Amino acid sequence: MGDTGTSAGVSEARIAFEQRLLARAAAGRRGGPAAESRRRPDVVPASFGQERMWLSDWLDPEASTESTVFVIGLRGDLDVAALRAAVTDLTHRHEVLRTVVGPGDGGLVQRVLPPAEVPLPAVDLPPGAGAVESFAREQLLRKLDLAAEPPVSWSLLRHAADEHDLVLRMHHIAADGWSEGVLNRDLSLLYRARATGRPAALPELAMQYADFSIGQRERQSGAALERGLAYWRQRLAGAPTTVPLPFDRAPGHDTALESGTAFAGIPGDVADGLEKAAALEGASGYMGMLAAFAVLLWRGSGQCDLVIGSPVAGRELPETEQLIGVFTNTLPMRVRIRPEESFRGLLRRVREGALDDFAYGEVPFQRIVDAVRPARTPGRLPLVQVILQLDNTGFAEPEFPGVDVSYRQLFAEKSALDLTVSLGRRGRDYGAVWKYRSGLLAESTLRMLQDRFVDVMRQVAARPGTPLDALGLPGAR
Repeated sequence: MGDTGTSAGVSEARIAFEQRLLARAAAGRRGGPAAESRRRPDVVPASFGQERMWLSDWLDPEASTESTVFVIGLRGDLDVAALRAAVTDLTHRHEVLRTVVGPGDGGLVQRVLPPAEVPLPAVDLPPGAGAVESFAREQLLRKLDLAAEPPVSWSLLRHAADEHDLVLRMHHIAADGWSEGVLNRDLSLLYRARATGRPAALPELAMQYADFSIGQRERQSGAALERGLAYWRQRLAGAPTTVPLPFDRAPGHDTALESGTAFAGIPGDVADGLEKAAALEGASGYMGMLAAFAVLLWRGSGQCDLVIGSPVAGRELPETEQLIGVFTNTLPMRVRIRPEESFRGLLRRVREGALDDFAYGEVPFQRIVDAVRPARTPGRLPLVQVILQLDNTGFAEPEFPGVDVSYRQLFAEKSALDLTVSLGRRGRDYGAVWKYRSGLLAESTLRMLQDRFVDVMRQVAARPGTPLDALGLPGAR
């Protein structure tokens, strides 16, 4: 796969990737290098992530399918003036929260709006989950004009003097999953600073998202981009165009994009057992999850060659770890099951393939699709229809002194992907969010897949040296 410029068969790109990781770790211990100083041009191109989100939004003229809403419950002695000031401070700190994206000469461009006071309208609502849910859903469904409106808006629902809900509506053109943790941390510290009159304990940002976008476009152009595309063309040569799922209704041209969301859990001992089995082969926890998920799909369909979407953080530069923005990219990771092989053997191959893929992880997914030119199947996306993602960023909820805080997220009720499985540590156990196209899959089918996924993880971790076809794993329903 990819370059083979060393005698050991490890690609030069992978060696360079591993060296970048080591340099990043060293820079982190030193506190991080200063961002490269450069004059920002008058016109800044949209990043590849912004481009992807803008196109997805443009394809649905009725709703912002790439939006999400957070409802932050605040019970106690809330300093509303401090909260208003903190929201404005946050938007001044992170330019991307006041950046608009639209067509320009030569493609999509981004424009940073000047700093200004951020509206935080107060809305009096009677207490009760129904009224809050209705308000939040209205915000979620409202179509944004991404070329004119900031991608983030705030509302404060007031039920009583000591009972509020902060509603944050955010478009993914401005933020990815990692960014949620950054936003919560910064907002918490800025609120504390405003409430106490002390400086916020936040370091100055070494760069802004627009600076990252410029560098990304420079890195992924010309010969460098072509090398990456050549790798992915070779990696995906002969790969199947779709991942089989146990559809309750077959996809077609007229299949709607309405989605459902099922929440489940993975016992901590099961996840820990799988992570230990992966670690013994030098693989990460995510690589172990990916291998087990591929086994699940193989057992349900009999298809041994699978392409599974894997989001990568895209934050190789240490300076980006403190930024809000859309840095993620989707990699089409190919996993080939050999039924006579043990899970241990599969893990080794998944690890090697993943490390090679990560070396070319910044190549934009849409450019990969254009280069590979997969056959199209009616009613399904090209190349990747199923995504498995793991949140291991140490996500933290907001903290306001003297206030009890609750936190929940509302998802858009449409999805072009057939299935997205999001995993994340929640205390001792793992949470699992299964987002699926409800026109193709019933919730009962998702529950079955979740139960089987846990069973697969448990069995392969307990008997990693046993051939996969001898494990007695659950098969097609």
